[in-house]
Amino acid sequence: MGKLWNVKIDEQMYNLELKGKKLLVNGEDIKLKKYRKKTGLIHEEYEFPLGSKTAFLDLRNMNSSVLVIDNKNCDTGEEYVPIKTPGWAYIFVVLHCLNFLNGALGAAFAVIGIMLTVSISSNRKMNVVVRVLLDLAILVVAVIAIFAVALMLTGLV
Repeated sequence: MGKLWNVKIDEQMYNLELKGKKLLVNGEDIKLKKYRKKTGLIHEEYEFPLGSKTAFLDLRNMNSSVLVIDNKNCDTGEEYVPIKTPGWAYIFVVLHCLNFLNGALGAAFAVIGIMLTVSISSNRKMNVVVRVLLDLAILVVAVIAIFAVALMLTGLV
């Protein structure tokens, strides 16, 4: 079972169900591909017609999704704030990319580090200082982990 929304537009009810990347509106399949607006590192955005309005669907990583109508989040009723990765986060992303030089295991650490960094950096509910410190901690842990694995594989530990 996916995510469900019940929305009233112009006195008509719409039942929306999201199953993975498949959207059903009143039981009818909507082809999201043709409504794609933007694809980011950690999310995809779609705009599609819903009654007399335009609905906005933001599919975020880890199966989180947000439906927005009239710039309001349909789950919370709060104003929708789009995801924006701050410029300083790309410094951490580039530093994580250096782990690609450490082979397959380094690449795995790099991908996980980049996903965590972008996700944390884009979270506006956290203080900027906390976000920077968490990104720094993730980077340090990734570097220590890759060196620890390398030392274990060479038999020095």
